[in-house]
Amino acid sequence: MKKGLMKIAALSAVAVMAAAALAGCGGKGDKLVMGTNAAFPPFEFTTSTGLVGEFDGIDVAIANNIAESMGKTLEVADMDFDGLIAAVSTGKVDMVAAGMTATDERRQSVDFSDTYFVASQVMVVGADNADITKADDLKNGKKVGVVLGYTGDGIVTDTLQIAEENITRANRGIDIVQDVKNGKLDAVVIDSATGKALAEKNGLKVVEDAEAFESEEYAIAVKKGNTELLDKINATLAEMKANGEIDELAVKYNQ
Repeated sequence: MKKGLMKIAALSAVAVMAAAALAGCGGKGDKLVMGTNAAFPPFEFTTSTGLVGEFDGIDVAIANNIAESMGKTLEVADMDFDGLIAAVSTGKVDMVAAGMTATDERRQSVDFSDTYFVASQVMVVGADNADITKADDLKNGKKVGVVLGYTGDGIVTDTLQIAEENITRANRGIDIVQDVKNGKLDAVVIDSATGKALAEKNGLKVVEDAEAFESEEYAIAVKKGNTELLDKINATLAEMKANGEIDELAVKYNQ
């Protein structure tokens, strides 16, 4: 091939690759990818009539509003909770909305939005259980379940210092609460809204202990330094809080 023809061919190839790259960026640019663990009702769960595909819940509704305010389409990436921080840090997802507590430890890896929900931990126990009335009762040889990476995991392990042989960890709250229902566990320590929803669904009861379980703040996580996205998230959250929409979602999804 002559040098001139080779040059034209090379330029054409570059143009094709550039066009393909732009097309790829355009496709990705039209989507806002939310990382979550869709087994945490009422914040995120799967259903046949979801708001976004099979996904629904308070966090999905909030994230969908954020996407719409940016002129984007929400895409939900469902994964294990303990992999979410890494997913947003590496750019696998744009943000994490998963009933995630904004802890100092997590702030070392990600940036958090303003708080949009305040919760605490509760214990889900059998309907007839009279042995567990406070958190310290879990120390008396009780079999305790938690969701891996959730706040309850840290409380049971570090604060209450339950023996490892008495702790069962799962990736989904739905699954670990079933173990209480089936008599395999005495209790599950889990976030209050989810604990109450799962207890009601499974004929179990919730035990609260305000002295042992402090309140915690849910926020949306983004990659460190992504101030552009964070500002847009906070603007939508501020609007939803001001017009009462977040309160309405809490009522809707807790019915």
